[in-house]
Amino acid sequence: MTWRELAVYVHGLSPQSRVRTALNGGRLEPTGEQILLADVYDAVRQLTWTLQCVNTPEKAKEPKRPKPYPRWWLNPTKPEEAKAARVDRLDAARERRRERQQAIAEGRIA
Repeated sequence: MTWRELAVYVHGLSPQSRVRTALNGGRLEPTGEQILLADVYDAVRQLTWTLQCVNTPEKAKEPKRPKPYPRWWLNPTKPEEAKAARVDRLDAARERRRERQQAIAEGRIA
């Protein structure tokens, strides 16, 4: 099996599978329906807000803009935290690479 075939196989698994959850850092992936429903919810709220603004008298206070639907599947971390997490993952990968090269040099891995 090639790497490409493996990647196609993994991406073909359901979003709730343990493999996809593990690749996503332990967080469940959203289904297509969840993503579409969040977008539809935001669109309906935006349309409702627009209609309220248009039909509000000029001297009256304008209604508050709606907040977007919370998308739990998006990365809620701050850019600094994301950068630090990325550096940590890269350091861990480099350490695994060193250990693997050492095991190959010692003959433990063919």
